[in-house]
Amino acid sequence: MIPYIQDIITRFGGRYFGSQQEKDAQYYTADILKKYCDKVEVEEFLSPLESHFQSLKIFCIVYILVLVLFKIDVRIAAGLGMLNAILFLGHFVTYRHWLDFLFKKVPSWNVIGDIEPTEMATSTVIVAGHIDSVKEFKWWFKLKQNGAVLSVIAGVLIALLGVYSLLSLFISANWFSYSWWLFVLLSPVLIVFYDMHGEQVVDGASDNLTGVALAVEMAKIFSATKLKHTRLRLISFGSEEAALRGSHAYAQQHKQQLLQEKAFLFNLDSIKDIEHLTIATSETNTLVYYDKKSIKLVEDAFIATNIPYKKLALHVGASDGTSFHLAGLPVITVIGMDSEKLDPIYHTRLDKVEAINPKALEAMKQVLIKFIENWDKK
Repeated sequence: MIPYIQDIITRFGGRYFGSQQEKDAQYYTADILKKYCDKVEVEEFLSPLESHFQSLKIFCIVYILVLVLFKIDVRIAAGLGMLNAILFLGHFVTYRHWLDFLFKKVPSWNVIGDIEPTEMATSTVIVAGHIDSVKEFKWWFKLKQNGAVLSVIAGVLIALLGVYSLLSLFISANWFSYSWWLFVLLSPVLIVFYDMHGEQVVDGASDNLTGVALAVEMAKIFSATKLKHTRLRLISFGSEEAALRGSHAYAQQHKQQLLQEKAFLFNLDSIKDIEHLTIATSETNTLVYYDKKSIKLVEDAFIATNIPYKKLALHVGASDGTSFHLAGLPVITVIGMDSEKLDPIYHTRLDKVEAINPKALEAMKQVLIKFIENWDKK
């Protein structure tokens, strides 16, 4: 699995969503899967990929505009401040992209490989990761944990300005003046949003070539020992870093097919630390709560292989599991990095092959094999 990860990075480098590098890496992965799968497809989809991060600049500009307008017309400023906060929370926190119409749609790609069972398929298990990577979060690299803290403060500021905008219609002039100055003095924090990214596209070795490598490994294993009643589907999603665009496109396009196939997604992300193998119980941002029965199936596989694991909610960002859950499709997500604090390599130039513990990949491989075998037996 490490050789696949190193090979992709050596050949294509960072794979920014919608880039030629992402496309080439996907077609290269498709060629590998063709050696093991009965059918392999590359599906292109169109999406406003830049919307998720570029919209942050809009929210920052409107924040400053609202503060200026408060000195001209309180009612206009209040309305705009509340609207900005609502759009920000919807767009960046819960991934409801109401500003997509402002951005051009560009192509990205998903790779799908199927291995049919020896007898009639009664269900489908999907093992998936995403192949794209992101431009470096430069403030997180420079300031480490403090960069993440400043990002939270910036987000809270935009949201609080919305609350302040509402209250400004009712509060006294003196209190209004003092609190206005507070928002002005704190406004430089917004630089972590407005100028979030550096120019360098990170390798994304752990996030998330590890997930794709495990999917490819499952193709190798179960092409040699095929399942009896379960179709195995391996997917490399594109543009996850652009707010789950690849998994969303796939789930929406194939929803009825997936329901008919009784498909289940085992989503993998950032499998780098054996001590942090974690079954996600929920994804707070997107209000996704994973099914307890699905969690139990994955727990059984961990227990059967004697591999330690955690069960935790994911409080920051979202995974491709969200796209399936919101489409009403059964899914579970497993990650392999510390989700209780900012991992120092997350979305930075430090996310290289050397940061991956091969034991984490091997452990997750054994869990996946046991899960898939158990699924086929049941």
